[in-house]
Amino acid sequence: MKVGEQRVVTIEKIVYGGEGLGKLEENMVVFVPFSAPGDKLRIVIQEIKKGYLRATLKEILEAGKGRITPPCPYYGLCGGCSYQHLDYETELSIKEDQLKEIFFGFLKEYPSLVEKIIPSPFPYGYRNRVSLHNRNGRVGFYARGSSRVIPIKSCLIASEQVNKLLAKKSYGSKNRFSGGIKHFSIREPSIPSTGFYQVNRFLLGKLKEVVSTLIGTDVPFIIEGYCGAGFFTEQLSKNAQLIYAIETNPKSLEEAKKLGLKNVFFIEGKIEDKIADCLLRLGSSKAAYLFDPPKEGLSKALILWLIDHPLSKLVYVSCNPLTLKRDILKLEKSYVLKKIVPVDLFPRTPEIESAAVLVPR
Repeated sequence: MKVGEQRVVTIEKIVYGGEGLGKLEENMVVFVPFSAPGDKLRIVIQEIKKGYLRATLKEILEAGKGRITPPCPYYGLCGGCSYQHLDYETELSIKEDQLKEIFFGFLKEYPSLVEKIIPSPFPYGYRNRVSLHNRNGRVGFYARGSSRVIPIKSCLIASEQVNKLLAKKSYGSKNRFSGGIKHFSIREPSIPSTGFYQVNRFLLGKLKEVVSTLIGTDVPFIIEGYCGAGFFTEQLSKNAQLIYAIETNPKSLEEAKKLGLKNVFFIEGKIEDKIADCLLRLGSSKAAYLFDPPKEGLSKALILWLIDHPLSKLVYVSCNPLTLKRDILKLEKSYVLKKIVPVDLFPRTPEIESAAVLVPR
């Protein structure tokens, strides 16, 4: 077997990350992007790794489940989307299956642990912000698997407002530079101009509702890490007596404080440095943790601290099920995973948002 060789393969499933998995005659696993479950494909071997291959699709011999014509002219070039060649029902089913496979070890004891995925009302036009790159006047998204910039005129998964700003070249002033490339964000006027904010404008209320339900109405005190501009804080403050909300980004905290929440103390700093003092102030009161960290997940230091200081609930919001699983496996020393609620915040892309709730052993 060599690079450039053509083979025929049937795709068994779509794995997390968006690639199809098939097996060749030698029982060698091969990963093929832009494939569908059940596809029979002619492929071209591109990479030979120890234990697996990577290939590109040359010809669809028999179309699999859910395959459609992708509507975006940049699809396959731009690195953002992975599922535009599938109907939305098939995409949702794939993501739910991926989450169940990742958490298979937990499902043996709790078969109903992963709930049915909450769909986006619309799989296109949902993004309230996009991140763009400018290299030598070429403005667009990164190409798949590289830092090459693909110029774009509009984005199908972005909202109409964002696309209007893109057409006007209203890129704003929040720029940063790296490797000779300017990076910037286009945002709808209704969301904070800086810092992290949830991206799917159709599911903002639903995501708040999911987290609020997992926390419950019987928990008067909350310690929230990575609070950002107060996205969850505002909703939770309606039932909680007191919330300590911690965030490292001072500009995000400025936005959060504009909410005028009287029962919330916003604290600037790293969660690892501030959480002990917050818990000390609460004493032995009934309380819960809420974390919505970056895709890298929780730090080792924070996990060790949480193991030694369990509260009545720990709610963990994550856009990366692999780091979510990694952290939960460590937290199992003091906690039991009770439920995972997937929410499709990122239709047409391989990302999976989910909220997990853990309770003390």
